Amino acid sequence: MEEGPAPGAGAEPVAPLGERMERDHDRLNDLWDEARRLWPEDRGRSTPLFEAFRTGLLHHIREEEEFMFPLYESRNAASAKYLTDFLREEHDQIRSELESLLRKVLAGVADLEPENTRLTNVLWAHNTREEGLLYPWFDEDRTEGERLAP
Repeated sequence: MEEGPAPGAGAEPVAPLGERMERDHDRLNDLWDEARRLWPEDRGRSTPLFEAFRTGLLHHIREEEEFMFPLYESRNAASAKYLTDFLREEHDQIRSELESLLRKVLAGVADLEPENTRLTNVLWAHNTREEGLLYPWFDEDRTEGERLAP
């Protein structure tokens, strides 16, 4: 009897966590850009994209707050807490603007301002901080489990 390949054999290696999270930023930005491009002319296609953006972004934030931030803080002392506290505050802003924006979308309001601009601004600054300060730490000098989780 011929056996199949060993579990995991031939599978592509998993990218480090920071790299995966940065790619998730790109994926979320693409969803959001497409939803905004279609709004309000094609609400039938754009509304599910806005909802997918919200679901994905909230999941992304949860992974950071429940896994990444605690590990980063445990290894980097007081300086890390300053960064993660600031990122958590931005997460609160992001959640608030996101919910305000989605309320307008679900109500069919054509003009998504000022929520669109506020969310754009906070996300740009926030993603820049994460990609420049937090994510590289997860891709360097971590144990394999830390680099690849969650």
